[in-house]
Amino acid sequence: MLKISEIKDVNHRNFKEAIMIYTKSFPPNERQSIDIIKKRVKENLYQMFTGRLKDKVVFMALLYPLKNTDFVLFDFMVVEKNYRNKGIGTKFVKNMLNLLRKKNVKKYLILEVENPKYGNNKEQRKRRVEFYKRLGAKEMKNVRYLLPPLLGDFPTEMILMVIPEYNDGVIQGGLVKTIVIQIYKELYGRNDNDSLLNSFIYDIDSTVKLE
Repeated sequence: MLKISEIKDVNHRNFKEAIMIYTKSFPPNERQSIDIIKKRVKENLYQMFTGRLKDKVVFMALLYPLKNTDFVLFDFMVVEKNYRNKGIGTKFVKNMLNLLRKKNVKKYLILEVENPKYGNNKEQRKRRVEFYKRLGAKEMKNVRYLLPPLLGDFPTEMILMVIPEYNDGVIQGGLVKTIVIQIYKELYGRNDNDSLLNSFIYDIDSTVKLE
């Protein structure tokens, strides 16, 4: 049986095993440095979860609650290659949604998901979007979002998704802009004058549909 645990100690063996999965599963331009992850876990900025089967970590996720908002960035989730398509990711997301529903203040997960219209792995990206949609996630329609490169010079075309159901399927564009700017500042260390941010932030409509 999968045992899901929140990890707050970077010296815990689950942390070390999870980081190995993480570095193998994401390209360098899409992953935070290990030092940054350690720092954020220590400072309680990241919520880190691992999933263990018997004596092996097979899953990890990083969540980042955005300060003074109702939103939590679902920053990373990965299942070890040999354990994929066994419902592990689904179980974790459902557990997180149950926890969010139990809280007195509603919280929503924001997902950065690779845009299936771009890249060499379009089918894989499409399956990932469909996975989240099956769990109830809705895409912010007509919102272009670029993931800043964490290594190198090339950003990644992404889409933003929200789960669970938010405000009857509509979110104000001003709120979307605020969320995106906050993500850029808090997660990626960028500022209001960032050229990449400004290349798309002003194109966000005043009202954004969630579908």
